[in-house]
Amino acid sequence: MIKLISDLPEVSSEDLGFLKIKCLFDCYGSDKNTLFWRQDEASYLSLSVCDMVISEGDINAEELREFIAVISPKSIFCPYDTAVQLGLAPNETVNLMRRQADIMGDTDSDCLNSRDLYDILDISEFTLPNYPDFAVDYCRRFNMGQADYYGIKNKCAAVSLSSGGYTLITGIVSRQKGFGEKALIGIIKKNYGKTVLAYCRDGLTGFYEKYGFKKLDKRYALINEYK
Repeated sequence: MIKLISDLPEVSSEDLGFLKIKCLFDCYGSDKNTLFWRQDEASYLSLSVCDMVISEGDINAEELREFIAVISPKSIFCPYDTAVQLGLAPNETVNLMRRQADIMGDTDSDCLNSRDLYDILDISEFTLPNYPDFAVDYCRRFNMGQADYYGIKNKCAAVSLSSGGYTLITGIVSRQKGFGEKALIGIIKKNYGKTVLAYCRDGLTGFYEKYGFKKLDKRYALINEYK
């Protein structure tokens, strides 16, 4: 049975879907326009601005298919195995990367506002909402202490969301050769002591591995324009 919930446990594993859901809940748990469910004490679901996220866990595929058909989200982010069980064809799949944030030290990050960050991150390979939505969401999370960034104006930026002892790199862009390393190391330093997760396409796993990330045996699926 799928039922609405008003509380979530702390993040305790490298479940990318659940970390995305928990970061959303930490910031929007009291917002009536953002919804959270659990299916059979196993898998968690969230819906925000028509975007659905599904965590790892055993699912009742028939029930979940019917539920999704009723909700009709614009997009779904879920474990690849879940997409297969639901009979959904992903637009793309991504790899899960992990490392400990064990690099100490000050960073040389510039002080950037939401417009500065958006302009750096706004590239064709990276999907962003329109600027007003990005600014409202990021400023809310940043002011609540649940988001951080590293950036050099007009050159590079990395953005992360955190919950408990885990942090998720949600975007990293370099506009000048050599600045990808600065952005990645900078955001790791900003989250010292936490477990850092990131997800990327196949062609980018080597970049993360070069800086101490391990590719986990987990793939996630993104379904755009769900029908």
